[in-house]
Amino acid sequence: MGFGSNLQFLRKMHNGMTQEKLAERIGVSRQTISKWELESSFPEMEKAISLCDLFNCSLDELLRGNINTDEDAYINIRIETINSFRYFMYAVISENPEEDAKNYINNWAISNGIAYSKIIGWNFPFVSQEQINVYHMHGYVAGCILKENFEDNSLKTNSQFTHRYAILTIQDPIHLENPLYLFLMHIRLLCAI
Repeated sequence: MGFGSNLQFLRKMHNGMTQEKLAERIGVSRQTISKWELESSFPEMEKAISLCDLFNCSLDELLRGNINTDEDAYINIRIETINSFRYFMYAVISENPEEDAKNYINNWAISNGIAYSKIIGWNFPFVSQEQINVYHMHGYVAGCILKENFEDNSLKTNSQFTHRYAILTIQDPIHLENPLYLFLMHIRLLCAI
């Protein structure tokens, strides 16, 4: 893959940007963008740097890299808007934190009459190396999304505001040369939108 393919991929990942819109943003003609994508000409250094700034990538990635790795690594890359919600959360540090936290939240939801609760979870990063290496403990947070009409003044709840998220599925992380790098690259591209 070369510069032209990278540029075309980045343009399409940027909300389906057309050649015309990219030309306006960079200050060139649409025909120039077309020539760059066909690699019948290349941008001046100033324009190449402008492209890197716009697409949040390095000059080396743009000119010599293989940015369009989503075909092999990822499927269904998209941006979704998640509406705001309130939730009750519970953090656990143990040898089996995910199961412990989810069991606690499920039991809490049942005891509070919350049927069919939506449970969310994420890793709890504030665990010492001693807890990890010596005691084989890790952290996890589970949360129960609360319905709008749920009220309990004794309960400390958290709020998540409406936000746009990059959502992607890693198709085959084991066989990728550097899956974390590829993941971060795609996140950078999507966040630049």
